Amino acid sequence: MRFLPVVTFGIAALVLASCNDGPATGPDTPIVPTDGIPVSFAAGGNACTPPAKSHPGGKIIDSVAAPGPWAVAVRDDGLAYFTAIYSNSVGITNVKTRTISGFIPTGSLPTGIAFSPDGSRAYTANQGDNTVTVIDAGASQAIGSISTGGSSPFSVQVAPDGSQIYIGNNDNTLMVADAQTLQVIKTVFVGYATNAFEVDRAGRMLYASSFASGTVSEIDIFTNNVIRTFALGGTTQGLALNRKGTHLYVANEGGYLSDVDLRTGQQGQPIPIAGVGFGVGVTPDDHEAWITLPLNGKVQIFNLQSRKITGTMTVGGEPRRVAFSELGKIGAITNQAGYLTFVR
Repeated sequence: MRFLPVVTFGIAALVLASCNDGPATGPDTPIVPTDGIPVSFAAGGNACTPPAKSHPGGKIIDSVAAPGPWAVAVRDDGLAYFTAIYSNSVGITNVKTRTISGFIPTGSLPTGIAFSPDGSRAYTANQGDNTVTVIDAGASQAIGSISTGGSSPFSVQVAPDGSQIYIGNNDNTLMVADAQTLQVIKTVFVGYATNAFEVDRAGRMLYASSFASGTVSEIDIFTNNVIRTFALGGTTQGLALNRKGTHLYVANEGGYLSDVDLRTGQQGQPIPIAGVGFGVGVTPDDHEAWITLPLNGKVQIFNLQSRKITGTMTVGGEPRRVAFSELGKIGAITNQAGYLTFVR
């Protein structure tokens, strides 16, 4: 059974912690020094006071031409990678400079993308040749790949400690690969066609959205076993957690946003949206969820406190995934019509 999310409607946003809001780091700046000791991007403790996190106000500040961008991931210093699905590559940009500085070759039809927690690596799920490309973000080049055998990968996520990579496939398998050996070490059975992931901030649970089954699986990262399965119906796509990890928000092609209370496992009343829902991301200040509507060329804004849609942005084209800068001041939205939209 094979599904292609590039031709049917059946983020993650990845934001890492930092307490530095200084000058922009150039998109080509290596993050591994010459002494070989990787840079840590964790919050600086007593070295500084983390600035308050926020959310974009909804003003489009840039639209940058890009070849078929699908997914986007943002590192804490502003570096952003997006998958150029029809160009078999990853594009390099930055939420601060908002220019494209180059491309990194990957496998065929790269769809999902994620940074490792320390930002030193990135991974792309390549559905065209059944591989995951491993990228050295400091050198801006591919350094290896993971084979998924007969399964076509749609999505990818990294464990909080960086030791394992989670790969969502076009069938009912979720593969766990070792980040050092680049070998699959376990296969977990979930719903069909896993197209999005999210990890809770405690680093204990992984959530996998399977669009062909209309389900989301909750997986214990320590054991890699499925704990709960949420049957949400419709066609489940992008998903995001609030910062406390108590609520899971899932975009649905049926025209609604699901809200699952993870403390009870109960689904609240579905929230109607203005079209087919695809990507979803929660802002760093835990104030809003942004939902992309590919068939409408719009992004809707859902207020997490009032549980109401409070705004709609027209970005045109076919918006797919959304990610936020580390402090939440800028949002980056991929668009299959051939551009990236940056919103402040």
